[in-house]
Amino acid sequence: MKKHIFIILLAALLFLCACQSTPENPIVVGKDQSAMIEKAQEKPGYTTGETVDWRERLAVPERYSVKLKSNGGRLTVDVDAEVIVPDAELPIAHVSPRRFSDDDAQRFVKALLGDDPQCISREGDNRTKAMYERMIVERNYALDNWDDYGCIVWDMYDTREEMQEALQELIDRAADAPDTLETFAPVFEWEPMLWSTAAGQKDLGDENMGFLTLNADGTRSLLDITNGGGGTRSGIVYHRDIDGIADQLETIEGRWQNELTITENEAKSVAEAKLKEMGLDHLACAFSKFVRCYRMDGIRVGAPYEPGWLLVFTPSLNGIPLTYSHRLGVENNEYTRYWQYERCLILVDEKGVSILNYQDACTADEVKTETATLLPFSDITAIFEKMVSIVDNNADAFDFDQTYRITSIRLGWVTVPEQNGEGGLTVPCWDFMGDIWAEEEFPESWKQTGMMQDGSFSYLTINAVDGSIIQRGQ
Repeated sequence: MKKHIFIILLAALLFLCACQSTPENPIVVGKDQSAMIEKAQEKPGYTTGETVDWRERLAVPERYSVKLKSNGGRLTVDVDAEVIVPDAELPIAHVSPRRFSDDDAQRFVKALLGDDPQCISREGDNRTKAMYERMIVERNYALDNWDDYGCIVWDMYDTREEMQEALQELIDRAADAPDTLETFAPVFEWEPMLWSTAAGQKDLGDENMGFLTLNADGTRSLLDITNGGGGTRSGIVYHRDIDGIADQLETIEGRWQNELTITENEAKSVAEAKLKEMGLDHLACAFSKFVRCYRMDGIRVGAPYEPGWLLVFTPSLNGIPLTYSHRLGVENNEYTRYWQYERCLILVDEKGVSILNYQDACTADEVKTETATLLPFSDITAIFEKMVSIVDNNADAFDFDQTYRITSIRLGWVTVPEQNGEGGLTVPCWDFMGDIWAEEEFPESWKQTGMMQDGSFSYLTINAVDGSIIQRGQ
């Protein structure tokens, strides 16, 4: 089960990166947020004007290069990086978790499912004979190409024989399946989400509104809207074809060319228009790349993975999106809890938005300072050179060789949890970024997938206001 093994290995790696204790005690964000805000409000030591020029203000070079070795000798840090700065002020603001209204839900349904969605029951077997026949064709094709890629796409089966048995079950179901399904108009009602606890199921205030629709082409679309309470945060999950792409995050790159006719910029425009229609135009594109996603089929001859543009949208302040990294939150510490960043992943193909996954919705509700005062770049690099081989240094701790290859340094912002409350603070920061490391002992399949090999893994995040370390989590 190759894909499952890969995910387990990757999760283990990220766990080590996030949770290993450090041999020294770095200053961690959250220790004194009031002092940090006061420092951000101090009169800067640089000249400000109508034009925002962070490169001039902070003496930021175009590039920064250095080679470092850890005290234990097992970690090498190789930096040859472009230094990227925004062209706007970086404020500090308070954000609060968002709850969706009934009007929000109706707007999401219209934008993603259309003006007249034909809903079908989510209970029981809700497939037509034609749907089963499509599934049978897809699985037969995967069986015909089992050794090449069928065993990867369908890795829930250990052998060809197991998949053949499952195929026979589909053939039996197809014989009894109906030609049509009963449809009805959307029902806009929030249903409580119950959480299992030691004392039994408990209502923590979370609720869900879900829709499954039958489309004119015989496919089924899924839309789930979650309102966060005490157990989760608000979000949206949409699949245009629930029987098509299995997971937009498990991507593979390499031997297949990009045959899409839609360009990257066109895909961004499609996604931006959809978010505006949904009332989520506070999000801006922070990252994009061409991907192929695992499908639930393999009909494409020679290319069993669906091509598309993967776009990551994050909240924007002054036109600057929250800095995107594959590390998705801020690690908990003795001062603050874990915090996962607000983000929206959108997969766009020739037909439009194929998948939309919006997580951890928030609202900026109070600006603490419009123009944060930041440390000079030389102070930041001094902190980096000291702390990069201390924070999360697993190479020395577990006695193996590792190299960080840092290819970009970005001035942007990140959200950290507030100390006394349920919200967060936006904090200007520097991210030192590169590809995730993959040493020789790891499978060659890691390198073939392109997973995290896109320069978006943050090795160290430094608060641009006070120089403290922001420890990003998984």
